[in-house]
Amino acid sequence: MTDNRRSATRHEVAIAVTALVRGRSIESSLEQRFGGTIRNLSLGGAFVHMERRLSIGTPMSLRFEIPTHGRPIEASSLVRWSSAEGIGVQFEGLRAAEVFALGKFFEGL
Repeated sequence: MTDNRRSATRHEVAIAVTALVRGRSIESSLEQRFGGTIRNLSLGGAFVHMERRLSIGTPMSLRFEIPTHGRPIEASSLVRWSSAEGIGVQFEGLRAAEVFALGKFFEGL
C-alpha cells in the first residue's frame, strides 16, 4: 500500500506560475520573482517545476491563473521539499472564493 499523507487529491496540470520570495534579512529584503510551471495542484499545495532551487521552509507567494476565477490567485505558501526538478509547496491559506474556483476547475479536469 502506498503511503500518501496528503489530505487533498492532486491534479495533473500545466499552469504558468510566478513565485514571489521576500528576503529574510534587512540586507536582502527585496522581493525576488521566479517563473515556473505548476505540474500538479490540490487545495493543499502544489508541485512547481522551476530551475531555481529554494530552501525547505522558505515562505513565498504563488501567483497563477485558472479559467474558473476572474483574477489571479495569490497563495501564501511554504516550501516543504526541493529537488533538481522543482519544489513542493504547502498552501497556508486560500480565500473562500479561490477554494470554490479551484474546486470548479478540478471538476472540469
